[in-house]
Formats: sequence, structure tokens, C-alpha cells
Amino acid sequence: MDIDDEIPGGIQKADPLEHVGFESQRVIFPSGDLERIFAFSWMERNSEEWCILDRLLSTNEDPRGGTQRDATVAATVVQWLGTNVGFGFVKSCLEKAGYEVKETLR
Repeated sequence: MDIDDEIPGGIQKADPLEHVGFESQRVIFPSGDLERIFAFSWMERNSEEWCILDRLLSTNEDPRGGTQRDATVAATVVQWLGTNVGFGFVKSCLEKAGYEVKETLR
């Protein structure tokens, strides 16, 4: 057991979570390029032992972090940001904040 596996107070960190959304099969389609980028980036960023989700959900009262259900829901939302509707939401928020979002050809 690594020293980071134990939380002060003797609470042991839960097993690693799988950061895959409910509709993960959608990323295999060519139209899912942006979804794939969002989904895989989220999975990658959560591959560390104390992942983003754990850091977001850990509290002094419950320092263990997220559950598998939390991980699945979060991964689903992040993947959704890469859909037409989700990215429209992101784009709208960025534009309201003064950013310009424009598509470039690869």
C-alpha cells in the first residue's frame, strides 16, 4: 500500500474508478471526434491515483472521494460537452465570457 492510499484518520482510499460514460460507444463513430477528445482527455486526467473527481468530491467529512456512480455520471457529462448540443453550450458560455470560438481546418 502506498502512503497516498491512506487518508488521515485511518480511512483507506477506495479502489480506482472507471471514468467511462453511459454512452461511451458513441466515441467510435467519425461524427464523435469531439466527444472522443473530451471523453479520452477526462479519462487521462483521472488516471492518477488521486484524480480530479476525487479532489472535487472529497470533503473533511468524507475524504474518500467519488464513487463509481459519480465517476460514470461525471464522465457522461464531460463526453456530452463534445456533442453538438454540449459544445454549443460550452461555446455560448465562452462567448459570454468574451472569448471567440472559431473552427479551424485540420
